[in-house]
Amino acid sequence: MTQEQKHEVEAAITLALYEYQGYTMHVAESGVLTLGKEETEWNSKLRMQRQMPEHKF
Repeated sequence: MTQEQKHEVEAAITLALYEYQGYTMHVAESGVLTLGKEETEWNSKLRMQRQMPEHKF
């Protein structure tokens, strides 16, 4: 490993620790995930309705 690569590794570790400590957060997060079904354009029943194809057996 060259000297330049060692400095890059040290810089990456330093930046990761800096971000981990929360110095780059500008909004305080509660850390609580809310899982629930919410109607959006992606899961709208209106968008999912279509004519069923005819089965020709």
